Amino acid sequence: MTRTDVVNLYSVAGGRWWGPFRAVWELCTSRGAKRDLESLLRRYVTAESTILDVGCGTGANLGRLLRLEIPFAHYTGVDFSPSMLARARKRFRHLPRLTFRDGDATALGDTGERYDLIVATWLLDHVRESAACVNDIQRFLATDGHLLLLFYSKARWFIASWLSPLGRLLVRADPVPEQEISKFSSVVSKKSYCAGAVTLVDIAPSGLAIHNSGGGSG
Repeated sequence: MTRTDVVNLYSVAGGRWWGPFRAVWELCTSRGAKRDLESLLRRYVTAESTILDVGCGTGANLGRLLRLEIPFAHYTGVDFSPSMLARARKRFRHLPRLTFRDGDATALGDTGERYDLIVATWLLDHVRESAACVNDIQRFLATDGHLLLLFYSKARWFIASWLSPLGRLLVRADPVPEQEISKFSSVVSKKSYCAGAVTLVDIAPSGLAIHNSGGGSG
């Protein structure tokens, strides 16, 4: 899927369809993953934390932080969809300590900033070389920083046989295969859900050895 394909997809109806679609998708496949992601956010984010949200869309992760009442120092959201960024800016226009800017996850410009937490949710299934993207993003982490990834992954055959075609049809998404995930560097933990259709990965260059967990129901 090309950048133009993604931009065109998320410009349909001004991107208003994405929020309801994401909510239904997460309800069906990712309830456990959402709980675990929120637990990690509570663990890693403090009032002094700077956060980079790669592929921020309309600001779902920022909304998550606010709903959980997790304080932070500054949030930066990056996306290359003008429609999504416009909705995010409008949605959170009243809040301080926020920056939304145009940017491509596969070619992020280095502003010199380093972040205590980087998060990317439902991004990698739109990236052709996901491992290269993930490993490059890590250079923007501060010392002891974490990168949290939540993405659509290759499910077991009885799910993949119908979910993969549906994902391509509805949102032009391709599941991230295990051979790509195995190339992610500095993985601290990895957990799968919904028969492998969803994966949550915690990355920290200064972290400990990988801990794998699979088989979550959702």
